[in-house]
Amino acid sequence: MKVIIAPCEIRNIIDANDMAIYMEDGVRNIIKNAQIYKYPLLDGDSPIEQTRALGGKIYEKETLDPLGRKINSKYAVLNDKVIIDLKESSGLRHLSIEERNPLLTSTFGTGLLILDALNKGYRDFYIYTRGSATNDAGIGILKSLGLKFLDSNKNEVDLNAKGLYMIRDVDVSMKDKRLDETSFTVVTDYTEEYSGLHGIAYTYGPLKGATPLMIESLDRGLRNFALIVEKKMGINIEKVNGSGAGGGVAAGLYSFLDADIIPTTDAFYEISNLKNNLFDADLVLTGSTEVIKWEKLNSLMMDIVDKAHKNHVPVVGIFGYIENDLDKLYSNGFTGIYSLYKNRLHMNNSFMEPQETLLKTVESIISLMNDEQYEG
Repeated sequence: MKVIIAPCEIRNIIDANDMAIYMEDGVRNIIKNAQIYKYPLLDGDSPIEQTRALGGKIYEKETLDPLGRKINSKYAVLNDKVIIDLKESSGLRHLSIEERNPLLTSTFGTGLLILDALNKGYRDFYIYTRGSATNDAGIGILKSLGLKFLDSNKNEVDLNAKGLYMIRDVDVSMKDKRLDETSFTVVTDYTEEYSGLHGIAYTYGPLKGATPLMIESLDRGLRNFALIVEKKMGINIEKVNGSGAGGGVAAGLYSFLDADIIPTTDAFYEISNLKNNLFDADLVLTGSTEVIKWEKLNSLMMDIVDKAHKNHVPVVGIFGYIENDLDKLYSNGFTGIYSLYKNRLHMNNSFMEPQETLLKTVESIISLMNDEQYEG
């Protein structure tokens, strides 16, 4: 039997990693030689920690924060794919409220992480873009990889949003040769416009500390960068879906590194190899804290359920408790649904051992499936 185990946490009771471990134990108690693939699904927005949960390797590297100060940052590797999180080096979390100024912040520190991974021999990169403090269209990253952004006097511009407006040419002659054998994927769910009143400067500039006057300058810089890219590369990045992600990092990497731009769910499947394991599985086990409205369930979990259902793979969900929408769970791909507690009050006040209950529930599910297969 091939089983995919992909649970979220039961909040404040069992984390996603332990959920996966107890589910695996429950399966093996009945079928010792089961083929099991675990994919614990973490809440939150840290692709580094999600990769760690999937068994990835974590590297730490001294790099620079958005204002050029030395910090230690992390990146992750799984299945020879490098996961770079923009906020690790270039995120808002490194700046106080008073320091936030997207005209002056740079992604150069993120580029140093990429460079370190290149030096280790990796050639497949996924760049996650949420939480950045920058609006430099990725020129900081690109500079670290050998590109030069020049003003009208052929001098290099500042590697920030202020410098974007000054760019008149791009020198790619010193671009790192290893990039020719390297693939980049920008990971984002951002689909808004690149520039203009509905673009990234106006939408996210205030969150990064921009005043109304700054926002206009940020937008002018992005527009100028788009003009230079079209002149140099023949690419209209204004029309590229998702190009505004990460303060325009997606635009820069798409234009000069031939990066793909994909949603976070697609990236998870590619990095984890889940999609390859899912199509011929015999069972998917998943679950989470509660079902109050099915629309509010973890989106990645529900996407896994949907893909399994379309491949005729049975899906069983084990939840902390279920309050509503049981029928919608069945109509959206679940084959079986179980709850460990009667309701929220019971869950929050119960003295029972949830791990033991989870283990026994999984054993019952596997025993039932095993009996049905034997009878068949």
